Amino acid sequence: MIHKSEQKRLQILKAAGQLFCQHGYKVSMDQIAKLADVSKQTVYSHFKTKDQLFETCIQYRCEQRAIDESTLSLESPIKSTLVEFGVRFQNMHLEDQVLQTFRNAVGQVQSHPKISALYLKSGPEKTLHVLANYLQRHHEKGTICLPNHSENAAMQLLLMFHGKATYWAFLGEDSTQTEAQRKQYIEECVSLFLANC
Repeated sequence: MIHKSEQKRLQILKAAGQLFCQHGYKVSMDQIAKLADVSKQTVYSHFKTKDQLFETCIQYRCEQRAIDESTLSLESPIKSTLVEFGVRFQNMHLEDQVLQTFRNAVGQVQSHPKISALYLKSGPEKTLHVLANYLQRHHEKGTICLPNHSENAAMQLLLMFHGKATYWAFLGEDSTQTEAQRKQYIEECVSLFLANC
């Protein structure tokens, strides 16, 4: 059972996350309190400043969408596993809330560099570590032979997985690619990667 204080905190986080996604950093604490159905004093009892709340929202969103070790099984064929991972990775980046979280982090890079650093640590760095560890274990098993450091290999794959769909979406445009076309692209990325291992 969730403690009342924790429940209030989650209400605030969800409301703040929704408003930050819709309006960016300019949202006021009054607006957040109203949507969360709590007093402004309650918001400040959990989060001392808007910066702290914004940072926590970024971290919370990244943790909710985190890709962990369970998505990469060493028991399954490496090609199909990487394709499934790539499809999930790209789909995640096409979600409205994920796109807006990214834009919020980038949008504050000059005025609030700590926020973008937190996004990097909570999202991209974790995903990079998970994929690099998976590739390294396959390298040690002899399934693949990495031509360079596993982290470099993982970074190459992740950048390929973004593809046109994600890149266009980051800039507010639709690539017009179908789901089948996007999956085919991911399959081609994996084939190209494995051909060099």
